[in-house]
Amino acid sequence: MTFQVLVLGLLAGYFIWRLYEAFNKKPTFPSDKIRLVSKETGEVLEMRILQEKPTDVKEEWNEKAFLTASKMVFQKVLHAFAKGDLKELKRALSPEVYAIFERDVLDRQEKKHKMDFSFICFDSVEIIKQTPEKDEITVRFVNEQINLLKDEQGQVIEGDPMTVACMTDTWVFKKISKDGWIISATESRMTPCAK
Repeated sequence: MTFQVLVLGLLAGYFIWRLYEAFNKKPTFPSDKIRLVSKETGEVLEMRILQEKPTDVKEEWNEKAFLTASKMVFQKVLHAFAKGDLKELKRALSPEVYAIFERDVLDRQEKKHKMDFSFICFDSVEIIKQTPEKDEITVRFVNEQINLLKDEQGQVIEGDPMTVACMTDTWVFKKISKDGWIISATESRMTPCAK
């Protein structure tokens, strides 16, 4: 084996290791050196062995992922409200907000009214306020819906099946655990539809 082959082998090994490191994205730090001696020339080459260092890697904030999740939660909560699914609502809402939703659902059930809800689309979804720790985040959902309230016989008493309501909903998401969030405040108003 020539010295050049040895050097090329070492370089290839080094680059393969660096590629492995890059794809696995694991934090590393240099430790002890190893020495390689060429049998032909006696030349000494030194290399460092890279070892993993156990660290607490802080999870990075991902706004896009949060907004995607918040859109899913928004639709899920509105569908649960329309169906009168109090169990689902209780999981997603703070006790104060849940009490408001529960009162509306029970009032509807007492009158034997039924809500038909159809979500059409989001026109925009954006974070309008957040704490420095990002443990309380206010999101504005500009969206389009069709809401109908029907009586016991299925007759529409509120809403129009041919009319899309344009809504601006502002919800506050509060972090209660590492991966757990609840909705701690809601505000909803009808707004003019974008042309």
